[in-house]
Amino acid sequence: MKNRFYRATRKSDFFYWRDAKPANNLGVQQYHLVSVFLAFVFFACKEIDTERPPCDAENVTIPHDTSFLSTPLVIPTRLIEDKLNRSMGQYILHDDDFDNLNIEGKKDKLKLKVTRLGDIRVSWENNVASCRAPLLVLLERQLVGNKVLPLSESILLKSEFSLLLVFETTIHIGEDWKLLPDTKFRSLRWLSEATALGGLIDLKKTIERKLYLRMPKILENMDDSIRTKVRLHRVMTKVWRNIQKPIIINRKEELVWLKIHPIRFEMGTITTEVDNLMIQCRLSATTETLVGNDPAYTIDSILPPLVNRRSLPNEAYAYLLAEIPYEDLNEILDRKLEGKVFKIRGHRVKVEFAEMWGCGANLVLHLKVRGSVRGEIYFQGMPHYEADSQRIVIQNFEFDVRTEEVLLASADWLLHSTFEDQMKTALSIPLAKKMAKIPEALMRGIERGRVGKKMDFAVERWDFRPQQIWVRPAGLVALVIVKAQVRAEMEQF
Repeated sequence: MKNRFYRATRKSDFFYWRDAKPANNLGVQQYHLVSVFLAFVFFACKEIDTERPPCDAENVTIPHDTSFLSTPLVIPTRLIEDKLNRSMGQYILHDDDFDNLNIEGKKDKLKLKVTRLGDIRVSWENNVASCRAPLLVLLERQLVGNKVLPLSESILLKSEFSLLLVFETTIHIGEDWKLLPDTKFRSLRWLSEATALGGLIDLKKTIERKLYLRMPKILENMDDSIRTKVRLHRVMTKVWRNIQKPIIINRKEELVWLKIHPIRFEMGTITTEVDNLMIQCRLSATTETLVGNDPAYTIDSILPPLVNRRSLPNEAYAYLLAEIPYEDLNEILDRKLEGKVFKIRGHRVKVEFAEMWGCGANLVLHLKVRGSVRGEIYFQGMPHYEADSQRIVIQNFEFDVRTEEVLLASADWLLHSTFEDQMKTALSIPLAKKMAKIPEALMRGIERGRVGKKMDFAVERWDFRPQQIWVRPAGLVALVIVKAQVRAEMEQF
């Protein structure tokens, strides 16, 4: 029997056969298999040829709003005591002349030396320091001068006593950052008996009169010593310069730095806490994010005048720019999409590769797929922060217009499926964990910096609220408003 030809005729998407009596069954079966395979390839795997969306360069202006770090600055009393004891001289009063005149205009015939017997102790009530100074009093009284008797030396009475002087110093700080102390005498308490000749002569009144007469000079010397030795201007100038040095907040791949541009310092009330001095301070500044191993930056070395306020809020209110590199976003996409198969109305689409990048104000999602459709697919949408869920979501998300045109001609079923919504869901990026790491990164950066070596910062409450998302060439930039209660304690003075 002669072989007969078979002809396949398409009808309503099905193949049927006419005159289908083959010469042998094996040839028919092979022909059927080849035909079915060709039909599957022709209908089930559409090759698409799409174009990458063109992107116009867009100049994005990100605002640099002023941040305010308002915090109580706690200065431990021990630091003030150490500074005061190092700055004060050993001699409080040194009168080495018998011929000084007393109130009555006569020679007092006394030499009086008053030296520190121990460390000065300080306690605070608001901005008033109560200083208790234990003193050693060395008194020499000339009983008979060498002009009265033909002796080579005078007949002297030498005695040592101890007493406690209490001063009160009110501290103010001028616009030039110099301390303005105002010290007043408050009380005197004897720590030992002040008598001579076995108690026959009581010297308390004599010594007290001598001290009271010299008290204005003693107080003036104390104020001068505080002004010249406690150099707050020098300390704050170092702080002003050091806070301008970038702080590392991310070490992944490229280093990310936070650069602070300070504007001014303000000072409010001065109070006490557990006998420590507490000054309410506020720093006004703008912030900037730098990238790279050694970013270039400048420092304004001139400390501006101090601005005094009646009161300041106890809260930090800062604007930070949090950068989210596309590398991080693409890692999330890989976990969500790579190798995943989507079943859509009898079709199968497998995602082999997924990535995103910025295109003007939009994000582009690029997929390489195979299965019922094979090729590259592009989506576009605008990122937006959703406060309730603390996630980045994509608004106006849709197929790129060039991809849509190709799919209309070859795989329109994909346009009318849920595939677009599934991709939009995959692009929903949670930020809660990333935001939670910001306080730790900031505090770690501060502690590593030079400011952290002089001050100890404690954050009692954080509240992070991203406000706006911008698309940049290297990644997304989120404007984050930070509200916090911060406490700073000086460790070096």
